[in-house]
Order: sequence, then C-alpha cells, then structure tokens
Amino acid sequence: MQTLEAVGRRGFTYAWQMLRNHDDALDAVQTALTAVWQHRRRLQKGRDPRGWFYRVLRNKCVDVMRSRRVRTSVALEVDPPDRTDADPARDADRREQLAHLRQALAELPDEMREIVLLRDFHDLPYAEIATVLDIPPGTVMSRLHRARLALRKRLLAKEQPDE
Repeated sequence: MQTLEAVGRRGFTYAWQMLRNHDDALDAVQTALTAVWQHRRRLQKGRDPRGWFYRVLRNKCVDVMRSRRVRTSVALEVDPPDRTDADPARDADRREQLAHLRQALAELPDEMREIVLLRDFHDLPYAEIATVLDIPPGTVMSRLHRARLALRKRLLAKEQPDE
C-alpha cells in the first residue's frame, strides 16, 4: 500500500493534467486527501485506497472545470524520463517525441485523455479505473482501446511530412 504522501504526489500530477492549473490542482488534491482521510474507516480492509482517492479527486477536478465555464488553452505535462543521454541528438529526439505526445494527448477529448492518463501514466488497474469513472470494467477496456487508437492516429499524423 502506498503512503498518503506518495498518493498525493501522484494525485497532484493527475489533477494538474486534468486542470492545467497549479493552484487548482493543489486545492483538488487537498480536498480529496482530506475526504479520504475523514472517511478512511469506510474503506474495506485490505483494499487499496488509490481507486477511491482518484475517484474523489476526479470528481473535484470535474467540479473545478464546471465552475470555470471557459476552458483555457490546452497544455498537458507528461513527465520526461529521469535520465538524460550523453548523446545530445538522442536527447533532442526524446524531447521532440515528448512534445508530440503532449500535443496528441491534449488534442484527445477529455474522456479519452482521462482514461489514458489513469491507466498508462498513473498505472491504475482496470477495476480501479472503473471505480474512479463509475463505469463497468468492460467499458474501461473498450474506451481505453479507442483512446489509444485515437492517440496513435494523432501521433502517426504528426510523423508524416506536410504536403
């Protein structure tokens, strides 16, 4: 089981990816951590609280997005690998690929981007994603498949030269 601090750090990354605003993300994480802590006795013994935490956090993020009414420009941060290559050309290629990935993720509809983030960047299992999004596990799999196809299509389109 992860510590509350570790869950909070990962949660901040998720909230920032959803809200694209540092202060709003901090507020969302604080609210979610407080709610989970206050209701921790409701959690079944032996069950990982991550899914529950992410669901509370997601709901808070949705509330913030609704209250804004006007969406800001899309800017998605995906953490780059911790290591840097001694080879500047390879490092430049990696930065370029990361920029393409950020842009392609940002172009996805919210529903698709959210499911990719939860599974591929936050490593939540399908069952926990189902809990977070309040959908059946089978729906998680089909939505994730469609989202990955859409992401792949966008990435491949960026690789092709302009005509």
